[in-house]
Amino acid sequence: MIKGGYTIGSGSLIWNFVWALLLVLALAYVAARLLKATGIGKKSPSQFIEQLDYLALGPKRGIAILQVVDKTLCVAISEHGIELLCELDGSAFAERLESLPSLQRGAAPLGQFAEELWQHLKNPKARSDGR
Repeated sequence: MIKGGYTIGSGSLIWNFVWALLLVLALAYVAARLLKATGIGKKSPSQFIEQLDYLALGPKRGIAILQVVDKTLCVAISEHGIELLCELDGSAFAERLESLPSLQRGAAPLGQFAEELWQHLKNPKARSDGR
């Protein structure tokens, strides 16, 4: 029996479905990785604590810079717990953060196209070509 150009029970229909499913899963994976890399959607649920930066030093180990109300703290994070390393000068840290290109804050640089796209998304009325 033929329905819509395919024989019911045909393996071709199943393979088309499997390929389409794999394509959708691959695209979802790439989109999730890009969102994670750019930091889009990262918003702390806390009103008083914000993670400013994080450096992974191995599995389940890293160093984080946190803003807690008016203090900037550097902490070590491991599977054994969290330990305060030092308190940072908040103004010096803010100056350093402002000197970095926008895409390098919390994410790997993505290139000139991504930088221009990011600038356009932040300010859609400004154009890079001056028109």
